[in-house]
Amino acid sequence: MKRKIHGAVCAVITALTLSQTVPAKAEDPTLKSLVTEALANNPEIAARRERSHASAAAARYAGALEDPTLKVELEDLDSSSPMNISPGNSMLTRYTLSQSFPFPGKRGLREEMAGKEASAADSLTKATELDIIMKVKQAYFDLAFYEESIRLTNEIKELLSSMSKVAQGRYSTAQATQLEVLKVEVELAMATNDLTVLEASKAVAGARLKSILNRGQDDTLPHVPGLSKAPVAFNASDLAKKADSQSPLVKMLEAEAGASELEADLMKKEYYPDLMLGVAPIQRDGRFDYFDVMVQVNIPIWFGKYENKSGEASHKGREMRLMAKAERNAKAYEIKAGTLMAQSSERMMGLYEASIVPQAALSFESAMKNYQAGRMDLLTLIDTERVLKKTRLEYLKTVLDYWKNMAELEKTAGTEIF
Repeated sequence: MKRKIHGAVCAVITALTLSQTVPAKAEDPTLKSLVTEALANNPEIAARRERSHASAAAARYAGALEDPTLKVELEDLDSSSPMNISPGNSMLTRYTLSQSFPFPGKRGLREEMAGKEASAADSLTKATELDIIMKVKQAYFDLAFYEESIRLTNEIKELLSSMSKVAQGRYSTAQATQLEVLKVEVELAMATNDLTVLEASKAVAGARLKSILNRGQDDTLPHVPGLSKAPVAFNASDLAKKADSQSPLVKMLEAEAGASELEADLMKKEYYPDLMLGVAPIQRDGRFDYFDVMVQVNIPIWFGKYENKSGEASHKGREMRLMAKAERNAKAYEIKAGTLMAQSSERMMGLYEASIVPQAALSFESAMKNYQAGRMDLLTLIDTERVLKKTRLEYLKTVLDYWKNMAELEKTAGTEIF
C-alpha cells in the first residue's frame, strides 16, 4: 500500500516539476485567429475606421469651389395681376449667375488642412488597433494563466489526497492523531476553494475577451493552451527607434500640428479679399437685348479678428508639436521600462525553472518520505506542500507578467514582436 501511495506521490511531483517545460511556438494559431477576429469585428476599431473614412471624404471636397448662385429679378410687374409672378408679367427680367472665387492659395491650404486631419484620423485608427491587439493578447494570457493554475491546483489536490491516505494509514496504526487527518482534510477543502476562485476568474477573463471580440457572452471560446515558457528575442534599440518613428499617437499629434499651422497660414490669407463674378442677361419684352456684368469683393477691414484667429491656430500648432515631443519622450521611457521588466521576468523565469521549482518539488518529496517513515510531523509536511504550491503559482505569475509586458511593449513600439 505504501509503495502505491509513494508511486502516486512521485508521479504527481514529477508532473508538477515538468509542467513548466511547455515549448514555445513560433506562432500560436489560436491567438493569431483571435487577433484577426478582433481587428475585423471590434466596434471601437470600426468606429475609428468610420471616422477615418469621413475625414478622407472631407479632404476630397475641402478645396472645392462653392456652388454658383442664380438670382432672378422681375421688375415693373403688372399691378392688375399682382399674383402673376412670371417673366411674361414684368417689363424687365434680370437673370444673374454668379460664382465666388477665394483668393489664390486659400483653396490649396484648405485641402492640405483636411489632408492633415485625415492623416490624424488614420493614425488614431492605427493606435486603436494596437490597443485592441494588446487587450486581446493580455486577456488571452490571463485565460492561459487561469487554465494552467486550475490544472496545477488539481495536481496539488492529488498530492493532498495522497497525503490524506498516508495520514489515515498512520492513524489506523496509532502512529498519527485524528487531528493530523483533519488538517489534511482542511488543506483539501482550501484547495477546492482555490479552484472555485480560479474558475470564476477564468470566466471573467473569458467574458472580457468575448467583449473585445464583439461576441455574445454565451459564445464558446476556443481552447487556450498553456503559457509558453520560452521568451522571445528582441532588440530594445530597434524597438525604441520604431516607437519614435512609427508611433501612431506621435504621428497623429504631428498631423494635428501641421493642420493648425496650415490654419494659421489660411487666416493670414483672410487679409486678402475673395472675388465674386457674375453675369446677368436681361430680358425685356420677351427679348434678350443686353446684359450686365458684376464684380464683387469683400472688404476685410477687421484685421484684429484675423490676427487673433491666426494666433490661436499658431499656438495650437506649437502645442501639438510639444505634445508630440512629450509623447516621444514617454515612448522612450516606456520602451526602456518595458525592456527592463521583460528582462527581469525572463531572468526570474530562468531561476524558477533551474532551481526554485525543482528544489521545492524535491523538498516536498523528501518531506513526504520522512513523514511516511515517521521522521517528520504533519505540520512540516503541510508547510512544504504550501511552499511547493506557492512556488509553482508564483512561477506561473512571472510567466504571465512576462507575456503581458511583451504585449504592452508591442503596443508602445507600434510593431509586432511575437
